[in-house]
Formats: sequence, structure tokens, C-alpha cells
Amino acid sequence: MKIIAILNEKGGTGKSTLSTNIATALHRAGKKVVLVDADPQGTSRDWREASPPDADLPPVVALDRPQMLVGSLPTLSANDFVIIDGPAKAGDMAASIVRVAHVALIVIQPSGADIWASAATVKLIRSKIDVGGAIDAAFLVNRTSGSTKLSKQMLTGEWNEYGIDQLDSTIGNRVAFAQALTDGISVYDLADGQAKAEIDFVIQELEKAKWV
Repeated sequence: MKIIAILNEKGGTGKSTLSTNIATALHRAGKKVVLVDADPQGTSRDWREASPPDADLPPVVALDRPQMLVGSLPTLSANDFVIIDGPAKAGDMAASIVRVAHVALIVIQPSGADIWASAATVKLIRSKIDVGGAIDAAFLVNRTSGSTKLSKQMLTGEWNEYGIDQLDSTIGNRVAFAQALTDGISVYDLADGQAKAEIDFVIQELEKAKWV
């Protein structure tokens, strides 16, 4: 079982959007996947409850307290992947997620606020590594737009002074992602081929790095 956490202290970065679509991509590739909603806001739970009855999507379980998360993970060990949709605060819950995760994807948008907020998550990751823990981590840039200067700067990685890798794959600012989250489906159920390709590229990059 490999545990992949989708994190950032700041709310609204698109953690749930990416968690639901990455989990669905792995699920439809024939892997046994469970999506853990570790955010008290429950966005991933709401997404799954909005799904059509015959939706081809992974199950979602709510584990939004540290002791509940750590204690329940052994019951999920039959899965190939556990995708954790992290909370907006880098408190005890986020620390517990980093402690159990094998891979951490730090989601950021082309925004100074997102970059600054990610420092708390980076600190948790570095603390784990400093005490001998193993975790692979990278930034994943979300909601990019090629027309803005800030998006272009984000893609170059010049902003990144944290010593954490940045994925080459990025996610564009596309209506399909918001629609899929609202309708309880994935971008694989919509007509936007570029949105699907972007999630596929993320999965392919993770596979190449042997993170999935």
C-alpha cells in the first residue's frame, strides 16, 4: 500500500480537485484505490455523495482526526493506493498525514499567498526527513494560465527556494475541473481532453519517478 498525500496549508488551492482526479485515474487504471478525506470541510465526501449511482469512481472514507487516521490505516492495507485529501491547516492533522505518507504533493497556484503558505507543509516534510523518515515530495502547480506573467514565472521554478522538487506536469485553469468536482464525477467523464491529459501527465511523471 502506497500513501500519497495532497497537501497545502492554504485553503482553495485545489487539493480536493486533484485528489479526486488522481484517485480516479489510478482506479481506472485497474488499481485498488481509496480516497481518504482528512479535511473537516469534507469536500471529497461531498463530491462522492453527489456522484451518479453507477459512477466508476473510488470509494471515499472520512478520517479527519489524527488518531482516527493513524489507527484506521491498517484497515486499508488491501489497497494499492491511499490518496489523502489534506486539510487547510498545517496542525496536528497535517503532521499526522506527513508522518504516514510515502509521497507528498504540495499543491500551489500562481499566487504569492500559496507559495508562502506552502512553507508550513515543507517544514513538516523536512522534519520527517531530519529524523530519518522517508518521504518523496514535490510541488504541483495548479490553475496555471499561459497568459499571465505569474504563471510563466511559476513554470520556470525560479520562485522555488525550498529545496523541494517541482513536477514538470502542471494543471491548467479549466472549467472541467470545477464541473467534475461539483457533479461528483471526474474529468475522465467530461469532454475536455486537455484536462484528462494533464492528470495523465501527472500520473506518468509519478510513475517515471517510481512514486506510484
